[in-house]
Amino acid sequence: MEEHEFQGMFLEAGMPEDHIDAALTRFHAYGDSPKILSRNDYVTAKAIYAVMDARVDPDDAHSPVGRYLISLGARIADWEDKIAQLTP
Repeated sequence: MEEHEFQGMFLEAGMPEDHIDAALTRFHAYGDSPKILSRNDYVTAKAIYAVMDARVDPDDAHSPVGRYLISLGARIADWEDKIAQLTP
C-alpha cells in the first residue's frame, strides 16, 4: 500500500489532517503508532483501526500498514485495560 493510501485511511477515519504527518513520522521513526493519552485519542484510534482493518489483508503482519495496524490494536487494548482497572 502506498503512502497516499495510508494517509487516505487516516482521513477517512476522521484523523485531523495536521495529525497525519506526526503519526506517519512516528511510525517511520519508531515503528509503532502514537500513544493513546485521552478519550479523544481512543475514539480516533478506534475509528482508524476499523477503517484500516477493513482494508488490510488479515494475514498481513509484515508490511508497514500491517505493522501499524498491529501496533494500533495493541495501543487500543492497553487503553481499554487501563480504563477497566479504573472502573469499579
